[in-house]
Amino acid sequence: MLEYELKRMVNNDIEYCKKEWDKYSFDWERMGTLFERILHKYINIIDGFDKGMKVISGYEKKNKSGDTYRDNLMLAISRLEAFRDNGYKNEGLHKEKNRDFNIIVYDREEFDEARLCIERCERISREEKDEVSDRLDQIEEICTSSDNPTVKWEKLRPYVMWLSGKKLVISSRILPLLMMIDNDR
Repeated sequence: MLEYELKRMVNNDIEYCKKEWDKYSFDWERMGTLFERILHKYINIIDGFDKGMKVISGYEKKNKSGDTYRDNLMLAISRLEAFRDNGYKNEGLHKEKNRDFNIIVYDREEFDEARLCIERCERISREEKDEVSDRLDQIEEICTSSDNPTVKWEKLRPYVMWLSGKKLVISSRILPLLMMIDNDR
């Protein structure tokens, strides 16, 4: 495929997908058909195009598969836009993580270090240490999920409220971890 053909195809598909989304996002059959067409069209063109997309099961209820199609289609549109913004090439496409969100990449060692610091702190009761440990596990699970950063942030918001009522030694150790919502899991 020639470069100008690829550019035209990607631009046309981005525009078409957005128009379809605006008009028919409630129509799960239409979203499913569009998603499958886009997936099969670009899976061998754009590196990692299907990474993090949810699997559609034939046994799912229509409303659940509709949500999955919608989520996958939004992810596909964002991947097409990233490919376009990268000059229609795969080289360097995944080097800059989360350029739209200024998000820190997940690092298991940071969570382990926070656990160790909290565990060693003598100013924190055993009960509070157990609570913090449970919450850290939950936060880490959200940070490593395959959800997009916006969904992850919505799930993490209650933890921000929880932290606001904690001691400074706890909040200052955990708050930075909330930003580790890497999108490439």
